[in-house]
Amino acid sequence: MSFPFIEHVVWLHSSGAVWAARPRWRGATVWRAEQAGEPLAACAELLAQAPRGRVRFLDRASVLLGFPHVHYLMLPWQDDLHRHTDWQGFAEATFSQQAGIDSEHWQVQVANSSFGRDRLAVALPRDLLQDIRELFKLAHLPLVSCTPLLTAVAQRYWRYLPEDCVLAVPEASGLSCLYRHSGAPSQVCVLPTRPDSHLSDNLFTADLLAQQQATTTLIVANRPVSPWLGPLHPWLEESST
Repeated sequence: MSFPFIEHVVWLHSSGAVWAARPRWRGATVWRAEQAGEPLAACAELLAQAPRGRVRFLDRASVLLGFPHVHYLMLPWQDDLHRHTDWQGFAEATFSQQAGIDSEHWQVQVANSSFGRDRLAVALPRDLLQDIRELFKLAHLPLVSCTPLLTAVAQRYWRYLPEDCVLAVPEASGLSCLYRHSGAPSQVCVLPTRPDSHLSDNLFTADLLAQQQATTTLIVANRPVSPWLGPLHPWLEESST
């Protein structure tokens, strides 16, 4: 690709990485490649292969962190928490109590929400985030974001979802589900899955664990799976050929 600058989207999952790159204008061809192995090493392999623009410092990259690199939980509304820092502390304490996650080693983030609504919180491993930043820095490829996959998918498709549904993101060894009730997030569930398991069985298990009963299920994956909503990212969709 001989273009001034190129955008990159990278998905790190449990057993490797998927990379897509495209010049920054509509209709351009997407370069796509996959690499199996330890996720960070796989990312480095693809980074060495990925096309770069003629003006490299104008290139941009976004990373999506899939299962099992992110922990999620839904924080119930608290009347006595008024500032974002209050919610941050509440999230860190809840992660510590429920999952044994120490904020010294995990970066905890809390989403904003309307008054009276529960809030989604995520925890990202600080060591992995630092390694990703260093990898891209050494390659002189500016990293603009490193986002939890379920969060990125929800932001992409939220306006297309019914008021009450479950947004499901199956991966090779995990399933992430975000439940929506009356137009707002109500619960989140992430569980490991076996390669030979059926998606319908895993969705049923998620409903039990989350104590939710979704009337509508919408699936986001890189290949069509009924009832399919779309790919993780338009550039990451697997070719049907």
